Amino acid sequence: MRASIAGLGLVIILGLAVPAARANAAPVELTLAFAGDIMGHEVNYRMADFHDIYRGVQDVLQADDLSFANLELPLDPFRPSSGYPWFNGTLPYLAAAVDAGFNLFSLANNHAFDGGMEGVLQTIRALEAARRASARPFAYSGTRGNPARPFDITPLTVKGVRVGFLALSQFLNEQDGGRYVHVVDYSQPAQTQPFLDWIRSVAPLYDLLIVSYHGDREYVQTPSPSKRAFFRALLDAGVHIVVGHHPHVVQGFEVVERGGVRRLAMYSMGNFVSGMTWMLAPSQLDGVLAATGESYLLQVRVRCRPGGCTVAGAAPIPIANYNDPHSQVRVARLQDLADGTVAVSAAWRSYYAGRLERMKEFLGVQ
Repeated sequence: MRASIAGLGLVIILGLAVPAARANAAPVELTLAFAGDIMGHEVNYRMADFHDIYRGVQDVLQADDLSFANLELPLDPFRPSSGYPWFNGTLPYLAAAVDAGFNLFSLANNHAFDGGMEGVLQTIRALEAARRASARPFAYSGTRGNPARPFDITPLTVKGVRVGFLALSQFLNEQDGGRYVHVVDYSQPAQTQPFLDWIRSVAPLYDLLIVSYHGDREYVQTPSPSKRAFFRALLDAGVHIVVGHHPHVVQGFEVVERGGVRRLAMYSMGNFVSGMTWMLAPSQLDGVLAATGESYLLQVRVRCRPGGCTVAGAAPIPIANYNDPHSQVRVARLQDLADGTVAVSAAWRSYYAGRLERMKEFLGVQ
């Protein structure tokens, strides 16, 4: 899946409503960054300092107003950390992601109920504590602590712009009957139609509406036709940006025009942090295993003026996981790994140079 408009100068016009209070105000710019899955395999928990994971990209995340990631693990401090198949993270693991700059988290994914009800409740408590301590706007979505309360859009205000955020998943590994995790299966019209009707009714309440969706087939770099149709239906219903994950590989992004405005769909952002390629060798240049060790950050600039908002640019930054000299998994720009900015062996430099070219071709960028 290639970006529908190639290059880094992509312009997306969202046509967002601007609150009346800003009718005579100067233009407002928002900067957004979208990443993929933050996972927690056993090798990830061996870091001496979890902050080291993000040092290669935190300049991007800390400069943005909102930086999104899918948090694909519960955070129950009363259980030990664990990786595949039943994930559980730690509070320091979350703190490192927040300190790196992430402040918009999806909690809805197939591993959200790995720790049962208590895992959901403890994760909410951890994110709520992080929100209270944050000096920046901060939001999370996708689970609920009280099954009697409806799933709803999480509102936040960023520089006077009304932002709505919603996260949902296609399925769970451990079924909870939709009690605690927001599940909408795009392959089931009986679920999707009422959901789309609801989105259409609430979208006008927000200047910018962002939906995170976890679903589709794993390890496939082309979105299924039914998922693509669902994402486009979300855009039809008034969503401005849809960000997808779960395949663990990149599926690209596209811009489509709806109602005279242009809206953005990211079908899968791939793995942002994982241990899937811990044992990868530089000779394994092609194949699915290599693809699970990389993704991209999509930087999006949104400019709001009276009567509407425009995304003034969307630039993908290819990134990859790599092993540092202590066999700890970190994240870095693919360019930095390929040109020697990050110290890796000659064999690995060659590997990352090859992967960078493949990623650029896939995304349709120079």
